[in-house]
Amino acid sequence: MTTFKYTKILAFTLCFFLTHGAFAQFGKANKVELPDTYEFDYHYQLKMTHKKDDFTLDYYLKQDAQYFGFDAQAMAKGKDDAKMFMVMDTKLDVSAMFMEMMGKKVVQKNNIKASDFMGKEEDMSDYNFKEIDSKTILGYECEGYVSENDKQKITFYITNDVPVSFNQIFGSNIKNMPKGFNPAIMKKYAEGGLMMEMIYEDKKKSKNNMTMECTKVEAADLSIDTTKYGSMMGAFIGN
Repeated sequence: MTTFKYTKILAFTLCFFLTHGAFAQFGKANKVELPDTYEFDYHYQLKMTHKKDDFTLDYYLKQDAQYFGFDAQAMAKGKDDAKMFMVMDTKLDVSAMFMEMMGKKVVQKNNIKASDFMGKEEDMSDYNFKEIDSKTILGYECEGYVSENDKQKITFYITNDVPVSFNQIFGSNIKNMPKGFNPAIMKKYAEGGLMMEMIYEDKKKSKNNMTMECTKVEAADLSIDTTKYGSMMGAFIGN
């Protein structure tokens, strides 16, 4: 469990879509065979508030699965007739963008590893860590924590009452624990734990301050039948 994991997931989702979008170059990923179906049983919605802009992101998770889904429709500005949904599959090391456009269903696959954007193990030995009062968010009891050094302060709340998490997808990548960290917390959230709120404060540059707030976490019944989606090349040549 690491507070930075969620910022990295968020940054990856935004940057990958903006830089690759629906028209990434074709590559080896086209040879990757996707499962016939991706199923999701929870909808996890995050609102990110920043000085420059606000974003609402819709993630879809499945218990014990090594993938997550992201509704990219809101990011498809200027493409009102297009539907886009991205799946990041860490087991296959591939992302798949499922699209409906011009009356056709197509999928664009790209090779990508979780380690490419999760980075190296995080050394948090210069942080101080403490538990704070818990609070209830969206009906879920959340434990509060503060992780702080001379550059930044991160306040976050986590619940263990939801059966899905990003931990089963990415695992943990913390090298050295912060001062005051209770190892029992790591054990508790080793396989579960969902962040419900995070407040990031940059002590040097306040313009970087931001908050992430879970605005929805609820059961969902969503599935993507990958067999119904053809390749981008096939769509271009009229197959």
